[in-house]
Amino acid sequence: MQFIILVAFSVAVFNGMNAQLAGGLTDVNPSDYTKSAWKSVPQINNENDGDNYLVPVKVVKAQVQVVAGTNTVLEVLVAESTCSKGLQATQVTSDKCQLKSGGQRSLYKVSIWEKPWENFEQITAEKIRDVSADEKF
Repeated sequence: MQFIILVAFSVAVFNGMNAQLAGGLTDVNPSDYTKSAWKSVPQINNENDGDNYLVPVKVVKAQVQVVAGTNTVLEVLVAESTCSKGLQATQVTSDKCQLKSGGQRSLYKVSIWEKPWENFEQITAEKIRDVSADEKF
């Protein structure tokens, strides 16, 4: 009988910690990842046909997964900026590129996989949907 109770307790504890043990995604504070979101400007704008850059406005959701490095998954609200695509994407910053009034807005999923010991970083961005000007986050 004690063995059954011990097994049941072990299963309950393991299931409660499963996301941590299996390398699952863990929710983190989105506001801590604004700087990381700016690293995705080139990838976000690869599919943007507009004349101006889309830039991060707000990180809506952030999750981190530790497995063979760190995988950071962000949902980022982006908006059209005043910066023309004539500017190099690496030069696009929040100081230089203000938001364009009435400009396009979209929500993107950004994944950043990092292995610092290998000097490795891979960033991907995928559009989730367009966002209307009056939609609040």
